[in-house]
Amino acid sequence: MTQTISTLSRKRIVISLILTAMIPITARLLNIFLDQEQISLMFSMNIFTSVLIMYNWNLVAIHYNRAKENIPDTILYTLIGGALIFLWSLLGLSFFQAHLILPPSYALIGYGYARPGFLVAFSFMESAMLNLTFKIMTDHLDVIHKELQSILLSALAVGLVITIAFVPLNDISLLLRSYVYFMGLFALLSYLYNQTHTIVPGILALGIVNLILMILSIMN
Repeated sequence: MTQTISTLSRKRIVISLILTAMIPITARLLNIFLDQEQISLMFSMNIFTSVLIMYNWNLVAIHYNRAKENIPDTILYTLIGGALIFLWSLLGLSFFQAHLILPPSYALIGYGYARPGFLVAFSFMESAMLNLTFKIMTDHLDVIHKELQSILLSALAVGLVITIAFVPLNDISLLLRSYVYFMGLFALLSYLYNQTHTIVPGILALGIVNLILMILSIMN
């Protein structure tokens, strides 16, 4: 990317980050009453990501139009990103044993009535939330002629925020392993954004990968 123009006010950035933070906060509060951790997170993910998208509708429209104007690149980098994120997610699950934001197989199988909600929440809703949070947090970052630095800074900063927000804080080892995973994930999302100037390939790639992983979890 050769140039980045900030389009978001500081007020919009703060409110958007509060909406993202409300997902795990509300899930934990709901779980006190429901005693259903995965159901609570699913509900919060669907509700607050929907609000986040509507609140940043102009930003979403800008990126959608950019993707539509260059469909070959959008398709190409969605495929490249999907392959890379799929391999990284498998590595995160098997090698790092990180805390991915995905429901366990017992929830997907046992809560059949909630399965459509799970599949929507933890595929494209989660992907939209993570990509929007990445874009919002780095909106004022000067990346002119600094593509590598922007990827690394995005990975470090956004990865840390998401790790603290969504990973249990009582297990330091899990926190560190998950931070490594999320740093890698946001490095990939940042790379896709820098190549295409839109978050759409990142949303599609991560959403499809998470959907595949959940379907595989149900089948196993």
